[in-house]
Amino acid sequence: MFALVVALVAVGLAFRTGTGTPSSFGWDAVAALCPLGALETMLGAREVMLHPLLLLVSMVVAVAVVGKAFCAWICPAPWLSRLFKLRERAKTKADASARRNEAGEAPLDSPADEEIPATKNANDHAAVAPRSPLAITSAAESARACKTDAITGACAPHEVCSCTSADARHCPTCALDPVGGKRDGIRLDTRHATLMGALGATAVLGFPVFCLVCPIGLTFATFIGLWHLFQFNETSWGLVIFPAILVLEVVFLRTWCAKICPVSALVSLIASTNRTLRPRVRREACLRTSGTDCRVCVDACPEQVDPHSPRIPECSKCGACVEACPAGAIDIKLLPKRK
Repeated sequence: MFALVVALVAVGLAFRTGTGTPSSFGWDAVAALCPLGALETMLGAREVMLHPLLLLVSMVVAVAVVGKAFCAWICPAPWLSRLFKLRERAKTKADASARRNEAGEAPLDSPADEEIPATKNANDHAAVAPRSPLAITSAAESARACKTDAITGACAPHEVCSCTSADARHCPTCALDPVGGKRDGIRLDTRHATLMGALGATAVLGFPVFCLVCPIGLTFATFIGLWHLFQFNETSWGLVIFPAILVLEVVFLRTWCAKICPVSALVSLIASTNRTLRPRVRREACLRTSGTDCRVCVDACPEQVDPHSPRIPECSKCGACVEACPAGAIDIKLLPKRK
């Protein structure tokens, strides 16, 4: 999706269609303005203006429908962060291979090799090697059987019981509770403090302060600057300053999206009303229903939410939990589940 947006911006520049960038994407005078940009525009002007207000309302409706999808699908910050992480991993692997060559050891064959630390014996090695949830299932089932009360015939609590999938249908007490994510539900954090600071500074200074450092605007300003450089041989200090600020935000401030970004803070507040296009877990297929302490979906989520939870406004619809689930129990549904 991000590549498609970049392509649309490039088409707009090449054919001068005036479609704009994700900070203000649309046609001519009608543009889907960033909700934070709309608020800053009105606060900076110290008046309620019809155009920004209508665009803000349209963005609120869009976020209510698709949630924080913008953060995973369009925002360039996570893509740039991922790019730098891939380069760091490649450099780490190359350095490790060089050290092994110098020591006369075999080169690294896979990224997993470099994640397993040196151990004293085979038992230590097995202890740190990751185990798949399916392996955990087999181990749990072979170690413990479903225990029932001799008088009532009811299953014992799941703390002392691990059922097979077949048993779990008759033994609901054996199903484990959801893991729970660190960012489930509506939470106020440092991003919201940044949001209040940005809006307050805009009201005092009279112009949209955050727009000066917004990674969304800086990314596409850099893209447009490079386009003008190659197309018209135009140079600008922005080609140095904008990338420098971006590197600072996504490389040195690694927690930008989760702890600093005011756009993420505002969108997450609006997304608290979102009930559509969210991951749904099929209970009968989930490994936790059969007593297996599987946490793969929560561990895989970049937003640190649990798809089992009823309210996850921080969910960016990235689909990481769907791909990671070993039982294929998670889907992203357009409409909310009927009760």
